[in-house]
Amino acid sequence: MAKPETEKTEPEAEGEAEEPLVASELDERTHAEMLMFYHEAVKTSRFGKLQQWRSMAIGLVAIFGLGVLGAHVSEDDFLFRLAQFLAVVIALAAIYLIVFYQFWQNTEREKLVRIMARFSNLSRSIRGMSSGREASLRRFVVLGFMILVIVGAAALTIIYLQQLPR
Repeated sequence: MAKPETEKTEPEAEGEAEEPLVASELDERTHAEMLMFYHEAVKTSRFGKLQQWRSMAIGLVAIFGLGVLGAHVSEDDFLFRLAQFLAVVIALAAIYLIVFYQFWQNTEREKLVRIMARFSNLSRSIRGMSSGREASLRRFVVLGFMILVIVGAAALTIIYLQQLPR
């Protein structure tokens, strides 16, 4: 039984408000290739984010490990000064890696944007539902948080070692 014009379901009514579907102009092989590139860029971006968090975690463990080492040796010992120096070097290396992985993820996001430009208008509309500015702000807030945690850990370790009773 056909529905009268006035009794359309909610999804049908919403669909009419949107522009008509315009399919991708890509042939099947090129479309499959673009999907492969899309999935690879998403996978690489996720891998970069995982490496970023691992770099931070390993850096923190190493910095605090050096603090423990420095606390168990004499202040006049070479290992004490080396522990402080290495805490700073490891903090700088961890920050470098975190920023490196951030730029790598940005490259992958640029690939995603270029690939999405070739897909249907529905795909672009769905992907465009999240604000690019908001996503960028979140990324930089998390990056800043990671850097502050590492700098804070190195500073706390050095201050801790300087405050130890000798």
